[in-house]
Order: sequence, then C-alpha cells, then structure tokens
Amino acid sequence: MKRRERSWMYDRLDGRNLKPDFLKGVGEFIEFCKEHPTCNDGDKIRCPCPLCDNRRFHDTETVRVHLYKKGFVRNYYQWICQGESLVESSRVQPNQYRDMVIDGLGNNQEHLLNEEGNSVEEEPNDEAKKFIDLLKAAGDPLYEGSKLSVLEMASRIASLKCEFNLQHRCVDGFASLMNDAIPNNNQMGRTFNSTKKVLEGLELPHERIHTCPKGCFLFWKGDAQLDKCRVCGSDRYKKTAKGKIIPAKVLIYFPITPRLQRLYATKNISEDMTWHAKNPRVQNTFAHPSDSQAWKHLDTTFPNFASEPRNVRLGLCTDGFAPHGKFGSQYSCWPVILTPYNLPPSMCMKRPFMFLSLLVPGPKNPKGNLDVYMKPLIEELK
Repeated sequence: MKRRERSWMYDRLDGRNLKPDFLKGVGEFIEFCKEHPTCNDGDKIRCPCPLCDNRRFHDTETVRVHLYKKGFVRNYYQWICQGESLVESSRVQPNQYRDMVIDGLGNNQEHLLNEEGNSVEEEPNDEAKKFIDLLKAAGDPLYEGSKLSVLEMASRIASLKCEFNLQHRCVDGFASLMNDAIPNNNQMGRTFNSTKKVLEGLELPHERIHTCPKGCFLFWKGDAQLDKCRVCGSDRYKKTAKGKIIPAKVLIYFPITPRLQRLYATKNISEDMTWHAKNPRVQNTFAHPSDSQAWKHLDTTFPNFASEPRNVRLGLCTDGFAPHGKFGSQYSCWPVILTPYNLPPSMCMKRPFMFLSLLVPGPKNPKGNLDVYMKPLIEELK
C-alpha cells in the first residue's frame, strides 16, 4: 500500500523540472518529521537522501534541498527513521544498534532470536554467546530511565576516542566522571578497557606478523619460530631503552574473508553485490569498471568465474601517509586498501566499502619489498 501511495518519491523529474507531486510530497514528508520530534535532533531532522542515508541530521530547508537534488534513498517507502513505525504499529521505536548487531552477526544466529528468552540446556558456543551478549547490551538501558543503551554508550565512547585520537588515560578519566554523574544503578564501565569489552563481539579479526627490519622477510607460517631473517640475517627483536625486548617491525594484517561475508550477511548490500551483472549499460559510456575492456577480457578468459555474479571482484590500491602529521619524527606507513567492484558506482568508492587489509610499517617506503608484505593477503585471495 505504501509503495503505491508514495510512488511520487521515485518519480522526481519532468525533463529538467521537479514534478508538482514530488514537491508536494517532500513538503508532506517534512511536516511529518516535525510532528514526530522524538526522532529529531532538536530542530534538525534525519535526511533520507542517498548521500545522508538517514544517518545525518540537517535543518528542514537543507533536507528539502537535498531531496530536490538527489531524491530519496532507495526503497524507503516507510519512513521508519522519522518515527512512522511508532504510529503504524505497536512496536517500540526501532533500535539501530540492535539492527547493527543483527546485520553484522545475525544471519548465522537467527534461531537464537527466538530462543533468547528461553532456557536452553546446552551452553551456546562462543560465537552465539557474543551475539546474545551484544543483543542484550543493545537492549539494556544504561540506567533505569536512560534513552541510551549500554552498547550505544560504548560505541560512542570508542568512536570519540578514534575521531579525536584521545589517550587511554583521557578516556578513563572521562568514563569515570560520567559514571559519577549518572545514577548509581548504571551499567557504564569506569575505564576504556571495560568499555571495549562491550564491543568485543563486533570487532573484526586481525593478525600481527613480525617482519625483518629491512622488509625482506616475514616471520610467519613455517618461519614463525626464527629469530633471524633468512635473507639478510637481521635480528627479529630489539631492546628498548628500558631493556624490554620487542619485535623490530610488525605488519598488521586484517583478513578480508569476514568482511566479504558481512557484505552478504546484510540484506540490502547483498543485493547490490550483483549490480555489476544487472546494471543497464549505456552505449559508449564508462560509468563503472565493468564497462572496461579489462573487465570483459577477464570474463572471456575465466568464463566459470564470470558465470556467477556473486563472485567478488576486488580493486587494490596503496599509498603512504605520515600518521604523526607535521609532528614527531619522519615516519610513514603504507595501508593496502581493497574495494569490491561488484557494488554500484554510488557505493564502491565510499568509506564503508574501502577495506583496510594490510598496514605496512615504516619508517620508509617499502618499494620493492611490498610483495613480501602482501604474502598473507595473496595467500588468502588464492
């Protein structure tokens, strides 16, 4: 019913002009948002344009301009983020943090949603326990009467720490102060480590691999027990000024498989992962890598791979950057980024779909040794 009533949302233009039904509909949408202030941020409302995707708040006129220029995000016939579910059903307001947990982990644990409140004789496995703990943290208020859940508070603290590069001690002090400021029967941790424990089930795996100081060898797999480089003889470990023994150089590797699995575990994104095979081609227009001769050459060379549109096509890029900026010593490290080109152009170059797979340590350009550092990634891709 909603789809038919709101067909105007995706029938925006008449030539170069906006259609009257669309202009009228946008006005009704903004009035609807004003009538549901609990879903707003003061005078600002969530913007459902494809760029903001209901994640950003703007004043009503900015939202109006965004919708005029870009239209609505795809298949958004029911205005859930603006509070429509509160009117049309008896359910509570959508919990985006619970949805985030289900998106990330839930497709393999769906049966637990029905068993969550029941007594189960068998102890859940580790993965299932993480899932249940995260759902509980997403549903439990920080304290009685709080609008924030335990998971939301932990997520926002972790986000602020990363965004502003705060020290652990600073976050510890902030968490302790917040703990004293809110009612005593709260579930907030007093340190950053206790806050991180709430988020443990959401983190993606990573591996720290010791490398030769000159970058010519990895102490990995069958060579993990060696103390000297097989190529140049350099020592694996070094002593700090305090006499502590630490690895001379460490490569950080983030396996790509769990992140690709999460793309297919999220319903709307899994549909977009076959876009490259379904998108309408415009003759003589290069809008996506799938329009290129290289892509077509790969399809003809590997027809079995090309016959399954869900097979993942990845682009790889790398460049150095100075993590300390203008301050501190001259040091650069080299991230290796993977991007799934299955996705449409509007998504495949956005930050959520640019996957950090390797963080190559500095202090200098790896140059000809980059292939050494890429061994774990190449092996996983194979």
